[in-house]
Amino acid sequence: MNITGFSNQVASCRDGKEGIEYLKTKISDHPEELPEIIFLDINMPVMNGWDFLDLYAGIKHDLPAPITIVMLSSTVDQADYDRANTYSDVKGFYSKPLTKEHLPEITALMKSS
Repeated sequence: MNITGFSNQVASCRDGKEGIEYLKTKISDHPEELPEIIFLDINMPVMNGWDFLDLYAGIKHDLPAPITIVMLSSTVDQADYDRANTYSDVKGFYSKPLTKEHLPEITALMKSS
């Protein structure tokens, strides 16, 4: 992400379960290292994005500050867009691939969260 100037630090998790465990660890051990934004794919192995969001709802009250969640998907299914809108934590939904042209809009989403 340094190429775009969007972020100086990036952490990556392979699936939703790893993502939830990452957040729990940061909450308890290093809350200053929690992300400001999560780019969440719908389709992941082990735990998909929907399951992640359900578990995230149970830990978000422990966060020192809100995290902006942006969903990413290659879906064209309107049901996925509609479902994402039912989660108040999801601030945006973008089709993959995410491009640098989306970043100003995502930055604005982060500021409004």
